[in-house]
Amino acid sequence: MPIILSLAKQNETLWAAGPEGLFKLNGRGLEAVPQPQQELACCSAAAGRILVGGMPHGTAFSLDQGGNWQASWMDGVDTGVLCIAPAPDADESGVLLAGSAGGGVLRTANHGYGWQVCNFGLQDYTVLALAWAPPAPADAWPRWEVVFAATEEGVYRSPNGGRGWRRAEGLAGVVQTLAVAPDFYQSGLVLAGAEDTGLWRSTNGGRTFVPVANGPQRVDALTATPRGWLLSDAEGLWRSGDGLAWSQVEGSTPALVLLNTDEGVWAGGEQGVTLLPADKL
Repeated sequence: MPIILSLAKQNETLWAAGPEGLFKLNGRGLEAVPQPQQELACCSAAAGRILVGGMPHGTAFSLDQGGNWQASWMDGVDTGVLCIAPAPDADESGVLLAGSAGGGVLRTANHGYGWQVCNFGLQDYTVLALAWAPPAPADAWPRWEVVFAATEEGVYRSPNGGRGWRRAEGLAGVVQTLAVAPDFYQSGLVLAGAEDTGLWRSTNGGRTFVPVANGPQRVDALTATPRGWLLSDAEGLWRSGDGLAWSQVEGSTPALVLLNTDEGVWAGGEQGVTLLPADKL
């Protein structure tokens, strides 16, 4: 069974990526799909295309479900891409962000054909995860496009779609996963997870984080759902309604990535891919 580090959903197809390659889920399980990266780190989906990040191409994309691939132009960055995050309106705007292993954040506004470095305010150029806030309310002004970057020294916040960054206060060290509440513009809730320092929580829109005293002390994966939050440590899954009080999910196995979808949360890890149905979360 392949190790899965990244998941993406496109229409009815679930895509999974890890060191052993790119896969799509069908009725028989995970089906390998040829792709151009020698070292594959992540996958993503937007605007009818599948994207992969890694080395040596940074990012590459396919318009025909993995039949043919095109490498992207990467603005001189030759380090591997570790994560790709489409904006909430990526299908229309063409905006996606990519986090790299030493080159910082790259931004595209043309669906991944070309990427430009967007590191203004960023002080750590190893970006392990990216997470967008949901779209701002229609009557909000200014209409911020908030996105977060997890780095080896903490969390950075951008109010303008990744064009500029400011480091969040309170949290230092390697952050490997982030999740933003669906009601972000009302609650201001953002969670950040670290392998060594556990779970951190912000209630002011990701500007300041404080540790969650009773949360798991290691966080490998994290996601927000309409009913609350789900995370994984080294032993299995945990759930919470508010990000403060956590309970273990009985019979669960550890995950390295969690993806919330309409049918439930997909979990990927050393045992491949499993689904936690929405009615059981």
